[in-house]
Amino acid sequence: MPYRWVVSNPTAAAPSTRRAVVMTVIALVAVVVASMLVAFRLAGPTPPPLTTPVNPLYPDMGMAPLSSILVGQEDSGRSFLRFSATLVNVGPGPAIVAAHRDLPFRDDWIVVQRVEDGGGGYSEREMGARLIFGGDGHDHWHIVGAEAHQLETLEGDIVGGLVKSGFCFFDNVDYRTSLPGAPPTATHASTECGGRFDRDIAMGLSVGWGDEYQWYLLDQSIEITGVPDGRYRLRAIADPADQLEESDETNNDTWTVIEILTVDGVRRVEVVEQGPAG
Repeated sequence: MPYRWVVSNPTAAAPSTRRAVVMTVIALVAVVVASMLVAFRLAGPTPPPLTTPVNPLYPDMGMAPLSSILVGQEDSGRSFLRFSATLVNVGPGPAIVAAHRDLPFRDDWIVVQRVEDGGGGYSEREMGARLIFGGDGHDHWHIVGAEAHQLETLEGDIVGGLVKSGFCFFDNVDYRTSLPGAPPTATHASTECGGRFDRDIAMGLSVGWGDEYQWYLLDQSIEITGVPDGRYRLRAIADPADQLEESDETNNDTWTVIEILTVDGVRRVEVVEQGPAG
């Protein structure tokens, strides 16, 4: 709880009281300065990157099969298709996005892809990607445009979509850990996505691991209020803007054929067919 200093006669306070007040103020200033130094700390030294890649181990981004597909309906009558999606890495190397900024209060991040090399070390290439701070309970930095979802007719016409405004990926699903180079336990954590005042971050997704975004989380939905009942293809796309260099750019998406139904005024969905996944 906060403390309040009470002096019966401030102009005639005892020297010991004055010294106590001064020492307390000095201590508080020291704590604030120390906290600022921690918050604004520089990243630890890292080995210099290779000038050019020699034997680059690129990631291969994809999507696991979509799951927990359901319809949420508001009292107003608006309805939303909700689902869980998992971004995965099935390539020979980890997906690592590193970023740096000079000042902790500016958003002028320089974002690079860090690529491990088979001969040791790593190389870097600037991505031109943007970062935004997720202050909706995530409280860390997100890369913009890492994942997208769309609802389309079976003929390919898009009737609804979602491009995630931000996404910080890290290991939370052991998707295919039998792959060469896949660690048996999670290597990258959400803490790597950085805090509000960090100047250096390096989010990552290990080989054979995935990052699941559950159906009930913010923005994980596509509005289907005006979409007629029938069969549709729900598609999930990893790295839709090709910001990451990958070992294979042809397998970034997966899809599920669903049927939207209205029964007694309530909309629901049934899974008809699952497409190939990453």
